[in-house]
Amino acid sequence: MATPQLDVYFPDGSVQSYPLTDERVVVGTASRCLVVIDRPEIAPEHLLLSPRPDGVWVAVARGVTTPTLLDGEPFERGMVGWGRALTIGPVRLGLNDGTKVIKKADGDGAKKEEKVSPVLLLAAAIIIPFALYTSFSPNHNNAPSRMGTDAPRLFDEPLVRPCPAADPALTRQSAEESTRVALSKAERMPFRMQDGVESVLYYTQAASCYTATGDAASAEQATRRAASLRNRLEDEYRAHRFRLERALEQSRTEDALFEVRMITAMVSHRRGPYRDALAALERQLTLRLDQAQAAQR
Repeated sequence: MATPQLDVYFPDGSVQSYPLTDERVVVGTASRCLVVIDRPEIAPEHLLLSPRPDGVWVAVARGVTTPTLLDGEPFERGMVGWGRALTIGPVRLGLNDGTKVIKKADGDGAKKEEKVSPVLLLAAAIIIPFALYTSFSPNHNNAPSRMGTDAPRLFDEPLVRPCPAADPALTRQSAEESTRVALSKAERMPFRMQDGVESVLYYTQAASCYTATGDAASAEQATRRAASLRNRLEDEYRAHRFRLERALEQSRTEDALFEVRMITAMVSHRRGPYRDALAALERQLTLRLDQAQAAQR
């Protein structure tokens, strides 16, 4: 079975390939990243990659200096199909599903791609769909088709978070600290969706503290930031739930498992039947995927 990889093309003509075998691969200059690219255009944590059967889910960190481009247009987050490439300054990141071998051409350092043997591709075209059909058939045992539990709201309505500072002398300090935490968590949202949710809560808390100090302008700014981020998160929440239902209906187990984990992260601040249903569904999907992968070995 081919191993997907990230092919990094550098300005000097060199290319470095990294296997995409982890569920979450962070790309950046920091040593803690799974893919370290030592270039000034790359941020310490620049991209999050989550490989999936039909491509890679990509999220770009907020506040990066050099924009990430897809087909020449600024890109922030979403699915990117196999065979496509992202560009960060002079660096190109190719998403390779493992069916292409990257070789350096003689002399000038240019790249060329060698196709996998046509015989192997023909065999894969016959065998893989059959294996997928037998493993992921809608009638497969223990194959969930819907969540069956209503999703809660992502945020309470109205959303209120009082200022934690009881001492008026500390209220301003609390407002500034809440704003700092909110900004930090908003920047981390592409890598941890729950940080985005917490950022909204901290902005709301900052607005309460600024209001208590009589700083209406700062309170309004914090409220606007909370509302903007909240709208974006609620759109993401709806989109992930829709994609989960579609993946379940079509028995796309790996895609469904990805969506379950994304939704679970977004509702980590909630408790109740929906969280329990998500946990149960994740267990079912994980077991089903393990069984399917074992059958293909």
